[in-house]
Amino acid sequence: MTIDKWLSKKTLKEEEIKREKIFKSLSKDEVQNLKKKKIRELAQKKKLQPIEAGESNDILQNIIEFKNWLNQRTYLKGDLDKIETWIKNLNSKFNLELSKERTYSEKNEKLNLRNAYNEIPPDFLDEKMKIAINKKINGTKRTNSDNYYLRKLKNLIQDKLIEVKYYQILDKIIKL
Repeated sequence: MTIDKWLSKKTLKEEEIKREKIFKSLSKDEVQNLKKKKIRELAQKKKLQPIEAGESNDILQNIIEFKNWLNQRTYLKGDLDKIETWIKNLNSKFNLELSKERTYSEKNEKLNLRNAYNEIPPDFLDEKMKIAINKKINGTKRTNSDNYYLRKLKNLIQDKLIEVKYYQILDKIIKL
């Protein structure tokens, strides 16, 4: 440890003592307001946290560091092992970041599909088709009958989409 770290611990303790004194002097209403404000801030941070900015900056920082290290080298043949490990590490970090982004987008897509499914009127589908769709949306185990009703719904949708094309042609004719 360096001396700077030791000195900073003393200042941190002093600041902590000051914060405790100020906190003890607050009234109960002010304390509750501060707690609510902190909870709101934490909730907003979780909502706005698809990809942490620190991680993406960390990847960029590692790439810049690798570039600087590579530029300082004059004879690269002796550093092939080091270069290979740098590239593997950067590749794994990049892949990890991409997978986090994919999972976030998949979660948002599933949430949007659930919300859109909730807009469908209750009388629009049969009860067994609704059960099969709910199992598919929630990712629970489906039975053979659920798969049958999903196939049946798929065929029904394809037929209706063909009919929609015909109705669009008729709509164009009427608008003439």
